[in-house]
Amino acid sequence: MQAPFAIGIYSGINHTIEFANPAMCELWGRKHSQIINKSLFTALPEVANQGFEEILDNVYKSGETFNGKELPATVNRNGKLKIVYFNVVYKPILNDQKEINGIIQLATDVTDTVEARNKAERNEEFLNLALQSSKVSTWFYDFIQKVYVRNEEHDRLFGYSQLQDRWDQEIFLSHVLPEDRELALNNYEWGRNSGNINYEVRIRRTDGVIRWINLKGKTSFNLKGEPISMSGIIMDITEQKQATIRERQLAVERAAREEAERQRVIFNELFMNAPALISIFEGPEHTFTLVNPLYQQLFPGRKLEGQPMLRALPELQGQPIIDIINKVYETGETFTGKEIPIQLARSGDGRLDTGYFNVVYQAMRDTQGMVKGILLFAFEVTDQILVRQEIQSSATNLRIALEAGNMGTWHLDLDEDSSSIGSLHHDQIFGYHSPVKSWGIKEFMEHIVPEDKEQVQAQFEMASKYGELRFEARIMGADQKLRWISVRGKTFYENELPTRMAGVVMDITERKMVEEKLKELTEELASSNTELTRANEEIQSHLLELSQTNHQLTLINADLDNFIYTASHDLKTPISNIEGLMKLLVKNLSEEIAAKQDVQKPIQLIEASIERFKKTIVELTDIAKIQKEAEEVEILSIEKIVEEVELDLQPLIQETNTTVEKYFEKCPQLPFSPKNLKSIIYNFLSNAIKYRSPDRPPKITISCYLEDGQPVLMVQDNGLGMQEKDLNKIFSMYTRLHTHVEGSGVGLYLVKRIVDNAGGTLKVESGLDKGSTFKVYLPASKNYTTPLF
Repeated sequence: MQAPFAIGIYSGINHTIEFANPAMCELWGRKHSQIINKSLFTALPEVANQGFEEILDNVYKSGETFNGKELPATVNRNGKLKIVYFNVVYKPILNDQKEINGIIQLATDVTDTVEARNKAERNEEFLNLALQSSKVSTWFYDFIQKVYVRNEEHDRLFGYSQLQDRWDQEIFLSHVLPEDRELALNNYEWGRNSGNINYEVRIRRTDGVIRWINLKGKTSFNLKGEPISMSGIIMDITEQKQATIRERQLAVERAAREEAERQRVIFNELFMNAPALISIFEGPEHTFTLVNPLYQQLFPGRKLEGQPMLRALPELQGQPIIDIINKVYETGETFTGKEIPIQLARSGDGRLDTGYFNVVYQAMRDTQGMVKGILLFAFEVTDQILVRQEIQSSATNLRIALEAGNMGTWHLDLDEDSSSIGSLHHDQIFGYHSPVKSWGIKEFMEHIVPEDKEQVQAQFEMASKYGELRFEARIMGADQKLRWISVRGKTFYENELPTRMAGVVMDITERKMVEEKLKELTEELASSNTELTRANEEIQSHLLELSQTNHQLTLINADLDNFIYTASHDLKTPISNIEGLMKLLVKNLSEEIAAKQDVQKPIQLIEASIERFKKTIVELTDIAKIQKEAEEVEILSIEKIVEEVELDLQPLIQETNTTVEKYFEKCPQLPFSPKNLKSIIYNFLSNAIKYRSPDRPPKITISCYLEDGQPVLMVQDNGLGMQEKDLNKIFSMYTRLHTHVEGSGVGLYLVKRIVDNAGGTLKVESGLDKGSTFKVYLPASKNYTTPLF
C-alpha cells in the first residue's frame, strides 16, 4: 500500500497500534514488527510527555477531530533524538453503534519546510540585531541537539582570534568572574523558563583583561511549554559601565560628603549636649579640635581647642595616660579603661589633684583608613572611688575592731538553716582550727551544754518574733574545752516573715572567770576587812620574797654556769678512765668469750653510752662557754665559714646527695665570734640533713641579706618540717620532735643561747612536709660599720 500520507490506526483507550503504513513507520523511525499491536507510547517512548497523550485522549473521549499544523515532536532517528515537524489529523473511528472505538491519524512530515523557515527567521533576527549594534556577538543554542551556534565576533569578545571548534555553557562560565557566576546561572535559568534573558556580568578574556558584557536573548518553546532553543546577542558594555560607575562614585562621594557634614552637625550637637566628657584631638600632637562643655569645666580658664594636648595640659607630661593615647594613635586600637587615675591641675594654682575616670579612646580614620585623630568619651568617677575607699576603710576598721574585740561574725539563713557567711574566728571560738563548711542552728545547739540549751532555744524563738538576739551561754568546743560565749544578733524580714539572722559571737570565758573570781573575792572582802588588810600585808611580804628570790635566781644561774663548766671539766677524766678500762677489758677477753652474743651486746651498749656521755660533756662545755666567747668578735667571711662546715659534713652530704646553695652577695661579711658562727651554721646544716624527707633529695639554701639595715642570716631546707604548735618547743634543751633520728636535743638550744647573747633574735617558719626556714636577725648597731657591706 502506497500513500502520500503517513497513516496510523489506534484502537482502545490505550491507543494500541492496529495499522501503520510504511510512511508512518519511516516517520517514527521503526520497523513494522517493532510497533504493531503495541500501545503508541510503549512503542514510541520518546514521544511520551510531549502533549500527544492529552490530544489523543481528548479525541477519543469527545469525538472531536483534531487538526494540527507544524507540530514539533522529538523522535528517534538513527539512534539520535531529533525534533521533527508535521501536519496531523486525529479523527475518531465509530462502530455500528456509533461508539468510538479507535482513532485514525493522517500525518505529513514538514520538518524541512519548518527548519528552512526558522533558519530564515533566525538569520533575519540576527541581521536585525546586528544592524542595531556594532560589534555584536550572536549566538543560538539548541536544547534538544545540544548544539551551540555563534559568530566569530562572539569568540573574539572572549579573547579568541578565531572561531573555536567547541563552545558550551561550561566554557562560557569559565570566563565569567567567580563572584558573578551565580548571577549568570540564575539569569540563564530564568530566561530558559520565562522566555527572555537580559543580564550584565564581568568576564575575563583569554588575555586576562576583564570586560563587562550585556547578554540578551529569547527562548523558543514546544506545545507543552518546554524550551527547545535559545538565541540572542552579547554586547561589550565596558565603557558605558565604567562611565556609569564613575558617575555613581561621584554621586556616592557627594552623598558621603553631605552625609558626613550632616553627621558632623548631629555629632557636634550630641557631643556638646551629652552628659559625658567628650573631646576630639587630631594629629600626632593630639591637637584639640572639639571640646564639649563638661570637658572644658575640668580646666576652667584654660583654652583647649586648637592647642596641642601637652601645651594645653602640661601636667599630663610623664603620666601613663599619654602613652595610652599615643598607642591608640599609632595602632588604631580602641582603649577602654575603668577608674584610670589622672593627675590634673584643675584649680589653676598648679596644685595637682588625682581624679578617676572611665574612658574610651576611639581612633578616628580618614577616607583612606588612616588614623587622623582620637575621640575621647569619658565619665569622672572620682566621687564613687572616694566613697568606695571610705567604705573599704570602714570595713577594714570594722574587721580590726572585731579582731581586737576577739569577736567572730556569723550569718544564718533561716529558710535553709545554713550559714553562707562566717569568719574563721567564729569557728575558732567553737574549737575548730580551720573553717567549718556547714553551720546551722542544729550544729550550733550541739555545742551548747545541756543545762543552757532550753534558754538558748527560747532566745532564738524570741529573736524571730522581736528582731533582736542577745544571750550568754556555755559551749563545749570541738577541742573539748568548755567556754562561755556572748551572742548578739539581729533578725531580718521579708514580707513580715523572718528570713535570716546576722551578728557576732565573743569568747567571754576569761571575763566569766574573772567575774566568778571577783564574786568570790567580794564575798571574802565583805566578810572581813581584817582579812583584806592581812592579805595586803602578805602580798607585800610575798613581793619582797619574790624580789629576793629573783636576786637569788640570778646568782644561782651564774653559779649554775660555773657548775656546768666545772662539772663537765671534772667529768672528762673519770669517763676517759672508764673508756680506757673498757677497751682493756675487751682486749683481754678470749676470742671465744668475745664472740658470744650475750657478751658483744652489753659491750656495744656500754661503748654507745660512753660516746653519748662524752658528747653531753662537750655540749655542756659549749653551753658554759657561750657567754664568754660571744664577745670574741672578728670580721668573718660567711662563705669561708660555710665551706669549713661543709668540709666537716662532707661524708654526710655525699651520702645523702645533699645540694647546698649559697647567696652572700648582699652581705658577704659579719662581725661575730668565729666559733659561735660556725656552731650556728653547723647545727642548721646538720639538722637539715638529719631531718630530710625520704621523698626528695635534700636541698639547703643559705643566704645573708640586709633588712632595714639589719643583717639576716637565713637557712632554708626542704625536709620533714614541723607543726606550727611545735615551733616554740624546738629551742628548749633536750627537745626532740622526730624520735626516729638520732640526736640529743641540745643543738638548737645552743644556737638560741648564742643568738640571745649576741643581742639578736631567732625566728623559724615551718610546716609538715614543707621544710623549715630559720632566720637569725643580728642587731644593726652592735659591732657593725657601714663599710662592711
